[in-house]
Amino acid sequence: MSQTEKNTNTESKETFVFGKTNYKYLLIGLGLILLGFILMIGGGSESPDEFNEGIFNFQRLTLAPILILAGFAVEIYAIMKRNK
Repeated sequence: MSQTEKNTNTESKETFVFGKTNYKYLLIGLGLILLGFILMIGGGSESPDEFNEGIFNFQRLTLAPILILAGFAVEIYAIMKRNK
């Protein structure tokens, strides 16, 4: 093996952009977003002639959007976090 082949082999080490912790945070953020959308499901009535007050509860108006925004914040953190 010549000297130039040795140099190209040592210089061509591939490094990944994201590490293991980045992927953990990405999955946690995705889980928070999915949980928020799941909490928003429902609240409708079976009959269009009846009004259901269930669509205006704390879970759908406050908790679910907070979880979705927190999930997006975790996703941004996971993308911006540097590897050691």
